[in-house]
Amino acid sequence: MKFYHLPTSCSDAVHAALKITGEPFDAIAVDMAQKDDSFLKANPLGKVPALMTEDGPMFEGGAINLWLSQRHPESNLMPDLASPAGAEALKWLFYCYGTIHPVWVRFFFPQRIAGEGDAETVQKLARADLIQNYSLIAQPLENSRFVAGDDMSLADLYLAATLHWEGAIDNVLSEQFPALARLKSDVWANPLIA
Repeated sequence: MKFYHLPTSCSDAVHAALKITGEPFDAIAVDMAQKDDSFLKANPLGKVPALMTEDGPMFEGGAINLWLSQRHPESNLMPDLASPAGAEALKWLFYCYGTIHPVWVRFFFPQRIAGEGDAETVQKLARADLIQNYSLIAQPLENSRFVAGDDMSLADLYLAATLHWEGAIDNVLSEQFPALARLKSDVWANPLIA
């Protein structure tokens, strides 16, 4: 299996899941300025993460990680999806992918929204949205080690991956929400990932 990624991007969550499962893979760092044909076969949109499996291409980090969790249930990447913990893990996983990640895109690439307009205002508003969005996901961490309870899930992997970027906003997330800093530390300290 070939895993196409960009270090310190959202693909870190998939990279971590691959390591936890023990699934054999070849990690291929993508040069986003020079996307080669093999990468574009894995994801025609030219985005990371992407996998080329024996059955064909897979892309979209959430889909890849859910697939890995089902392929390797012994890895306990997700609780039983019909359980209360499973519902929490799914809720926060999709919150990270569908709500938090797009705001980071607005922050890092404000010109995609502003065009010739005021990119600085787009970035300022994105920063405010990030703080508000992380305040919500920090709440369950006040009472549990991970977002869905005592066990790490895919939601925690993706949350930790997005927290890599907080340096761009002066680490305000870890400062305002110490539970997020603790989660990030706990995830990346996992010996299966490190």
